[in-house]
Amino acid sequence: MTNRHAVFAIAALLTAACTNVHQTELCVGTRYGKVVEERMDVGPNITMFEDANCFSLTDQNFPADPGSKETMTAQTKDPMTVEGDVAIVYAFDPSSVYDIFLEKRSAGAAEVQIMNAIRDGYRSAIAGWTVFDISSGRRAALGDSVLAHIQAKLKTPKGMLAVIKQVYIRDIRVPRAIEDARIEATKQELIYNQAKKQLAIDSMNARGKIITAQAQAEANRLTSISYASNPKMLDLEIAKALAGLCGKATTCVIGASPNSLLGIK
Repeated sequence: MTNRHAVFAIAALLTAACTNVHQTELCVGTRYGKVVEERMDVGPNITMFEDANCFSLTDQNFPADPGSKETMTAQTKDPMTVEGDVAIVYAFDPSSVYDIFLEKRSAGAAEVQIMNAIRDGYRSAIAGWTVFDISSGRRAALGDSVLAHIQAKLKTPKGMLAVIKQVYIRDIRVPRAIEDARIEATKQELIYNQAKKQLAIDSMNARGKIITAQAQAEANRLTSISYASNPKMLDLEIAKALAGLCGKATTCVIGASPNSLLGIK
């Protein structure tokens, strides 16, 4: 082997025995399972006599594939079985990675527990909601409830296994019969509200007519009292009426009293 070939061989050996640690990773160095570096330096590290156990610190997605989805079933408080399509964004907590490694010994084993926590936390959250709540205006708070339950499942005696950053409830489906009943109930409630409003309008109109009739009756009563107490007012009203009739009649007796015109002596 020439010197040139020897250099290439040594270079290849060194490259194979070297691990590049990215700044978005946290790697623990071990030798025969024993920790020799709690946090390896960023950049090239000689790992000829040790192993690099790396955890990514970037955001991770559940499900992992962008185009995939995982449908999870859960029972509501009612209880009814519903199906949900949920997406989660999570990340390892840098302050807890070393303790996680000591307990799990690999990122893969830790991720298995995270997946289990996501599924269990989702079911625990749904168990506190009724089908009506899920279908109501409270639906916007469902994602926060799921996040809180998952985060609680990720808590360990030495810290958080991971941090849940976002929960997206992309779809949630209730049994068809329940959905049809809910829609029918909504329609009936709308009809009832419309009938209630119309009844209120009709009642106000009827009340208005009653008030008007009462006012007219009271006016007539007061007029009768007034005529009874002052007969001359009645004569004046009769004179006004006759004057109106004289304006329309072909013959009118000028100067006649109202009583004589009416044939009253």
